[in-house]
Amino acid sequence: MKKNIALLSIVFLALLYINYRNLNIGFLSNYSIDEYAFHGSLLNMYDGLMTFDIKKLFSFSFYSYGFSFFFLNLLAASPFIASGNTEMAIYIPRVITALFAVGSAWYIYKIARMYIDEYSSILISFILFTMPGFWKNAMWFHPDWMMTFFSVLAIYFLAKDNWNFKKYFWWSSVSFGISIATKIQAITFLPVVFIFIFYDNITHRYLKDIFFKIKLLFKYIGISIALFVLTNPYLIHPTGFKAFISSFIVNMKSNATNHGLNVKVSISSKIYNAIDVYYLNYILFYFLILLSLSLVIFLFNREKKKSMFPILGCYFCINIVYLFLMVNKDWQHYYLSIFTIAPLLLISLLLKFDKYKYVYLATIISLQIISHISNYKFELSTGFHQKRALSLVKQKEISNILLKELSGQTSNKTNILISSYQPFDYKKLGLSYENINVLYEPIDLSMINLDAFLEKSVTKDSTNFKKMDLVILSKQDIYFDDQKIKSGKYSKSLEIIENFNKNGDLGYEKFADNKYFYIWKKVK
Repeated sequence: MKKNIALLSIVFLALLYINYRNLNIGFLSNYSIDEYAFHGSLLNMYDGLMTFDIKKLFSFSFYSYGFSFFFLNLLAASPFIASGNTEMAIYIPRVITALFAVGSAWYIYKIARMYIDEYSSILISFILFTMPGFWKNAMWFHPDWMMTFFSVLAIYFLAKDNWNFKKYFWWSSVSFGISIATKIQAITFLPVVFIFIFYDNITHRYLKDIFFKIKLLFKYIGISIALFVLTNPYLIHPTGFKAFISSFIVNMKSNATNHGLNVKVSISSKIYNAIDVYYLNYILFYFLILLSLSLVIFLFNREKKKSMFPILGCYFCINIVYLFLMVNKDWQHYYLSIFTIAPLLLISLLLKFDKYKYVYLATIISLQIISHISNYKFELSTGFHQKRALSLVKQKEISNILLKELSGQTSNKTNILISSYQPFDYKKLGLSYENINVLYEPIDLSMINLDAFLEKSVTKDSTNFKKMDLVILSKQDIYFDDQKIKSGKYSKSLEIIENFNKNGDLGYEKFADNKYFYIWKKVK
């Protein structure tokens, strides 16, 4: 155990060092647009906490992720938000992410230790560290590692319970509840619970104790739902519940349309872009699929004793099928939880071929390292938007052009609407996060016109509207690419830009046109 603690300590210290960079708020959106947006959520929640404004405290916008996730990070970052130390307010949530990542590896080791010797268990958990995705997802402020940690913890408690349906079983329901309260994606863990409870009924194909087990299932789910609601209390209010449902629907549409791009992502693209690059060499992945399927077949063998591994095999297969067929994205972090648990499947093989276990593990680890050797440096040194990745020199060049154009044109009350992913060190102009409004979707009339805003708004609260004094669009935006801008959803955006250029009734005129940007200024 001491050896594993030493290993995990080294990994955690490495993550502390790696994460202490890209902390300039002006350049953060180019590194990770999600982190930039989440930082804004923390600022809004902090303001609500300090002013006892409950509505503002719960207005964190990203309702597919849990309030508890944001509130935990808010509590940790609050001293730095209060003191104006923006860099540390960005850094601390990454530290929390790293803790959950290392904690997940610890419980993978603990689960393995129930079945195999210490050295083999260390090697099983070490497989996680050979995955670039382990490191990549521990380098940003995001809920995936927190969700994964509590999913792994739920499995640990089920393994400890060993079908006694006593305290560890109920602790598992608590962990599962926190997991889905962190990120709704964790609902895909539910098959594990179902198969665990009805294991005998599935294996022997009988109805013995069926009502007792149905009752257990409902209690387990009931506890998890209760925790989900308790840690997301805004759901009790009709407006909060409506916001959650709206966010859930938007997320489902995003999954179906590849985040609005309307491009079909093939299974081969998902295997290469998400799995082979970030998690397992494709040969190991195919091997793991076969191993999982064999474990699923094991589940229906009446002669075999109960085991957690067929359940994990089912979990792995069900989630892979879901992500391949139902989610039209190749986003690597969607695969984090299943590939964190994946090394546990190998234990079933080690138990069968105990004599060669170190050979198998050494071969897998070697293949992982060799096949990902070129990925480690790249993934650890680039941001989360690789197609938009810019060197620090380039980021400073772009930012300096904006600073020069806007010098003397802004005050602390100036509101700017700007394209996403743009490096802009706006603090040098005396501006704050609240002055900068990033375009996360196509430019829309509701962003610049009060009447259009009120028509679209659910609350119809005019105080939430900001008059945009400056609109800054990157020349790399899709609006200015004749080859790409074919989707009808951009037609209204193009009309707005045309109105700007003609000094139309929206009240904007072109203020600057440089190498990187078009800038319009509100004049009436």
